Amino acid sequence: MLDNLLQLHRDGRLDEAEHGYRALLTDNPDDAEVLHLLGILRGQRGDLPEAMRLVRRAGEVDPHNAASRHTLGEMYLAEGRLDDAHAAYDEARQLNPNLAAAHGGLGQVALLRGELDTAESHFRAALRADENDVQSLTGLGTIAHARGESQRALQLLTQAAQLAPDDPLIQTSYAQVLFDQGMFDFAARAVDNSLAVKPDYPLAQVLRAELHVHKGELAQALAIYETLLARGEQIAAARTGLGDIARARGRLDEAILRYDEALREQPSLHPAAIRRADTLARRGQLAQAIEDLRRHVADYPENPRAHAKLARLLTRAGRFDEALSVWTAAEARWPEDVDLKAQHALTLDRAGRSEEALAMADAAAASRRPALAMLRARAALAAGDPAAAIQRLQRIDDAALAAKPRQLARRRQRLLGLACDALEQWPDAARAFLEAQRLGEGELPALPVLDDATRVDLEQLAAEPELADSRGEAPVFLCGLPGSGVGEVAALLADQPGWFVRREHFESVPDFVHAAFDSRLLQPLDQAAMALLVRRYRRSLQRAGVADSTPVVDRIPVLDARVVPAIRRVLPGARLVIVQREPHDMLMDWLAFGWSEGFAVPDPLAGARWLRLAMSHLSLAEELLPSFRVDPDLLLAPGEGDMRMRLAVFLHRDDLQPGPLARGARKGRGGLPVSFPPGHAAHYREVFAEAFAVLD
Repeated sequence: MLDNLLQLHRDGRLDEAEHGYRALLTDNPDDAEVLHLLGILRGQRGDLPEAMRLVRRAGEVDPHNAASRHTLGEMYLAEGRLDDAHAAYDEARQLNPNLAAAHGGLGQVALLRGELDTAESHFRAALRADENDVQSLTGLGTIAHARGESQRALQLLTQAAQLAPDDPLIQTSYAQVLFDQGMFDFAARAVDNSLAVKPDYPLAQVLRAELHVHKGELAQALAIYETLLARGEQIAAARTGLGDIARARGRLDEAILRYDEALREQPSLHPAAIRRADTLARRGQLAQAIEDLRRHVADYPENPRAHAKLARLLTRAGRFDEALSVWTAAEARWPEDVDLKAQHALTLDRAGRSEEALAMADAAAASRRPALAMLRARAALAAGDPAAAIQRLQRIDDAALAAKPRQLARRRQRLLGLACDALEQWPDAARAFLEAQRLGEGELPALPVLDDATRVDLEQLAAEPELADSRGEAPVFLCGLPGSGVGEVAALLADQPGWFVRREHFESVPDFVHAAFDSRLLQPLDQAAMALLVRRYRRSLQRAGVADSTPVVDRIPVLDARVVPAIRRVLPGARLVIVQREPHDMLMDWLAFGWSEGFAVPDPLAGARWLRLAMSHLSLAEELLPSFRVDPDLLLAPGEGDMRMRLAVFLHRDDLQPGPLARGARKGRGGLPVSFPPGHAAHYREVFAEAFAVLD
């Protein structure tokens, strides 16, 4: 009879099973086994109070039955009563030391308390009793995930998910690891499996909402979070999700408010603390983000991702020694976490400690981080092994790279192009360089064609009277197009004591030199108008603490010659330094190394035409202002002093001596070059024949 009822129960025919259990209890109200089974059934039907009453009665009738104590622990756990659950599980363990489920339950309680070592010990004990105990496999996978041991976590949770395809907790834990590893499609399938079994399962619903946020489906995510809050389930996680939605919509203040609410509900919730710190940093409060997250890590040190975010924020702030200290401490806590080693290596690289970075990168070679593979490829390239560099770049997982910022994909293509170039595979190198350019952003600044009539008009404007009441040192304007090496010349001038080299312009209203060209500058300017322009120009220098007597080098990325007459009149005595290499070399360097100003040139023919037009503007400016044209390859060549001396005379200085900035400007990160040697473009004449012809 009881066997038949058990089968009905297993088949989900709960009405029939319950009717049969109650009939048996009518005849024998103290049947411990039937009391236990009816308690389990009532729990399945959501009547937890009666379920617990029945299971407690079963334990009173048969005080040596470990199974009923375990079931009681499960019910206490469902209510979040961790102390009661621990006591029930421990009593079951004492009654039957080989009961895997009792150890699994104790492990689950310890895991919820954040006691990872204790939880691991119980889960391992459970597996010794039953090597296929899915609760313990899931628990160990969750612990490995919390410790950053991604591959081990995935292995354990995959095994558990295969053993229990209909267990929503296991499927959700499996999905969480897949999600955190960027395997979003697989994570979505596992979440679907969980929700198919239990549509209202809150953990799975939270993860489903996170997947919606990741895909930009904010309305769908919002509906899930609001439903969870209305039911009073996963409150902290739901408030964190609301913060994520607010952040995605650009409402940073609201996002921080939601994260604060989540942390008040659950102070140890690492995702909320991490995303709050990230949002503060986005809002420009980097120092506060660091200090707040540092306190969280000190209070709840068991999560490697919180340590990693703290180290990344410190790196972003340029506080490399502090960041490296955090990485070192995290590695000591989680020595098997290769991802921590990978990020440590990348920070060492950012700090300029290339040899240490490479050693750490080799130790973390198993990491799937694309940036680490690029670091190792760059090291191979710098060591003269371009073939090894190509192999490392080709092993990068395209799916992992697709989830990262475009600049990583762009860097990969540039490294691939340099490796092919080193192997003299010119067409392959060109394809890689153009792919890197395609991944860039920004349209080239518009410049007008300078016809003869425009030239005459500009010459006449430049001959108009200058500003009579001119104060302060006249600036030197430094102009150089992409591929010109202007950064190297700027570094040389910045090495000179007493000079201020200005490159960044943060004014909300830019001055007339750096703003988009204003056609009013082509009209006659009286003394009052010119005085207003010079005050606006000098205001930003004053805010930067630059005295009127300080020599200023003002870098202009792209000079529109139509502004030069105003420069000549408003800033009397202004001079112009034009940096220019051989035009074909400039175009090739632009294609291969990019431009610090960020403008992309995926079409080399269009780039060559624009370069020729921009050079015509510089040539006209050279006619209208006192100018000096310089080739950085000659200026900074070892033993070359003549050009530096002539430039020094032009700048009214006795000498120009290269310092650390100039020496560093000739090498990129990891010792790679920042430009090709003079004449290197000749190798690409056939590949870019049409573009090169424009510059001939």
